[in-house]
Amino acid sequence: LSIAQNISLPNLPAHARRLLVSARAEAVTAEKQKRNLGIKAPSVATRTGTLSGGNQQKVVLAKWLAMSPKVMILDEPTRGIDIGAKAEI
Repeated sequence: LSIAQNISLPNLPAHARRLLVSARAEAVTAEKQKRNLGIKAPSVATRTGTLSGGNQQKVVLAKWLAMSPKVMILDEPTRGIDIGAKAEI
């Protein structure tokens, strides 16, 4: 899946109209999260599997932050990633 698809997956109703997922709505949300979290990728159409471990972790975080939760409980969200990505997260 692309970065945009990954980020929109948990909240598909917010990105769908008449049962069709809007690629534009997905891209808008993903671009915002990419910018906010500093996800290093050429575009939100980039496949998540091609990203570094730290950027993959940021995509996982972005997918839940995009839902604007009141509370997030994270269990070792920076485990297994490099120091630079850890500091950014």
